Order: sequence, then C-alpha cells, then structure tokens
Amino acid sequence: MESKLCFSVYGELFVVDLDRVMYFQADDHYTHVYYSSGAHFMIPFGLSKVEAAVDEKLADDKYFMRLGRKYMVNTRRVFHVNAIKQIALLVDDHGNNYTLHLPKPVLRLLMDRLSGVPSSAAEA
Repeated sequence: MESKLCFSVYGELFVVDLDRVMYFQADDHYTHVYYSSGAHFMIPFGLSKVEAAVDEKLADDKYFMRLGRKYMVNTRRVFHVNAIKQIALLVDDHGNNYTLHLPKPVLRLLMDRLSGVPSSAAEA
C-alpha cells in the first residue's frame, strides 16, 4: 500500500512519504518533516492538519503518535525512552540518533504504547 500524503496550496504540491518519515515537528503554522534518510523540509501546513491526514491515510496501522503540541513521531523509529531525563531517542537509516525533549507524562504514554499497554489503561 502506498503511504504518501499530498498537500496542495497555491499551485504547489508537497508530497510526504510516510514510510520515510521519522518525525514531524510543529513550527507555528508550518510543519518540519524529518526523513530517515537525513533529509528535512518544511511544509506550509500546521501539525494538526498533518496529523488528521496521517490518521486518515493510516486508518488500519497507526504507527505515528502525537507527542504533545510539538511532535508527531514514527513509533517504529523510537529505540529509547527515558522519562527521568525527559527524552525520546529516534534513529535514522544511517545510525544517527535524534533526541526529542518531552514532558514526563507524554513520555509515559509513549512508553505504554510501545510496550503494548492498552490506551484505556495508559490514560487511567
């Protein structure tokens, strides 16, 4: 199944290949897209719009997770979460690590999701 999103505005088309995305980062009314290849670009759409498009596209396989107001990560790229240090580490295709700084409650939700704890138990 092809997992590409197309965002169109004012005669421009932005194509985002979800299979290559490590994470999205909000920047006001824009979103930075970070690919596992090391590529990075910005699209003129807010993270909420991107999140809605991802949710619609990946209705059966929700491997992206919104983490707070700033990030949406590909959970397949997360290899370490430390709630005490308030960080999540992701890895790209070249073995480079990316550190995201997040609040403890957000990281605990991520830890529960990655370890398979049902969401109702995680939110209780």
